[in-house]
Parts: sequence; C-alpha cells; structure tokens
Amino acid sequence: MNGPFRKMLSAKIHRATVTEANVDYEGSITIPPELLDASGIAAYEAVCVWNVTRGTRLETYAITGQVGSSDICANGAAAHLIQPGDQVIIAAYAFVHSDEVSSHQPRLIFVNEKNAIVHSGPEIAGPLIRESVGQAFDAAVRGTPVDGVAGA
Repeated sequence: MNGPFRKMLSAKIHRATVTEANVDYEGSITIPPELLDASGIAAYEAVCVWNVTRGTRLETYAITGQVGSSDICANGAAAHLIQPGDQVIIAAYAFVHSDEVSSHQPRLIFVNEKNAIVHSGPEIAGPLIRESVGQAFDAAVRGTPVDGVAGA
C-alpha cells in the first residue's frame, strides 16, 4: 500500500437514465435530491459519469435537482458525451485510511428506467448478473428484505 490512504468508491448510482442534455448550461450533472441523499453524494461533489450506452466517461460535479423529479441532466460540455435516453453510472470516491479499507462499504444505489430506487448494494461480480442470481442473493447478503431501500 502506498501511504496511509486509499482512493475507494464511496457512492454509486447505477444505470440512471438521462432525461435531458443542455450544452448551454454552465456545467455539471443534475441529480434529484432523493438520489443524492440515498447515495451519500453531496451537492458540488466531484463525480465520474460512465455512459453505459455510448462508452464515454467524464468527470464533473453533482448539483441538486428538484425535489420529486426523476431528472438526470447532463449540463455544459457533458452534454456532448451524454444524451437523453442514455444510461449512466454516477460514481464518487473518497480517501479511506488503510486501517479501514477492509471494512469500507460504498453506498450503492440501483435505479430503474424512471430513476426510481429499486434497491441498494451490494454489487454482483461478473460474469453473473442480478437477474441470474435473483432476489435471494440480495436478501442473503444484506440480511434484509429486497423491497425498498433497506440497507441504504
């Protein structure tokens, strides 16, 4: 290990659907406050945005959208790489002390095509996919029911 800290995934919103792209805006990605709260991503925090649809990646910062909306908006230069209908993964990182790496747990939020939270962590390692292992995996790993956002 180099130094006492490691850069670790701290939060992820998985496969959000982009609802708008506006190149004339000054910059950032707009995320509903409910998704920011669930993921632990703060307004103005740096985020990586990985476009699952197009294969592009970029870094920007999160801004808070409107309460109750499902809008994920790519703003400014990001609008050249992300278009409405694209699915994106939004991720944030934090520096974790090396003594805490083994117990570190990122907040992983999975959403549906309408950007509503379907469930929270954990991830399933490839080549398996969530549909193939089913909800029993989620319940066993989290020790909670699969409905709602238990474990967030």
